[in-house]
Amino acid sequence: MIRIRTILAVGVTTAATVALAAGPAQADTVNRYAHAHFDGDGSMYVDVTRPAVGDTVVDVEWQKSVCAVTDGVRGCDSVSRRAYDVPVTRFSFSLTGANLTATVPYQESQQHCDFVDGDEICGERQESTGSTTLKVTWVALDEPLRRERWTGEDGSVHISTSAWTTVSGSGFGSTYEDPATSFGQLSRTRTIPPAA
Repeated sequence: MIRIRTILAVGVTTAATVALAAGPAQADTVNRYAHAHFDGDGSMYVDVTRPAVGDTVVDVEWQKSVCAVTDGVRGCDSVSRRAYDVPVTRFSFSLTGANLTATVPYQESQQHCDFVDGDEICGERQESTGSTTLKVTWVALDEPLRRERWTGEDGSVHISTSAWTTVSGSGFGSTYEDPATSFGQLSRTRTIPPAA
């Protein structure tokens, strides 16, 4: 009887060890992404990333140049504003539409350049900081969704679904509402880990 109990105990221990070694299967993950490109009163590029794990963040770049001829010399004043990896809390996403509202602290660069006899002569670049309220709305176009599927080097399968969109928005003192000069894209990528 003692021997039978010993065998049972060893069998249970072995089974538990095997279960621990195998571990739970990894779950699928989904990453979401929204891109917007605006032209008009300055150009603005917006990228929002909502990873399966971690914070939703926005990257944004805005730039504007104003040129004029004074005393026969063409000069341009340019302003560039940028912010990267800014966490956002107000972002709703689906493949039919998305909305973003975020307060974005940014870095700014200003510079004046003159063009004389084919040469570009620029003054010292001025750096500063600021903050803006960024608002963007994506609305998917009535066209088929695009799907792609590929396998990574580790055996994970990635399935991406995306849609082209119209976009409207505002930020850095500019407002964009003309669909002819702006476009966007929404995408969702599902990752299926390799089978154990």
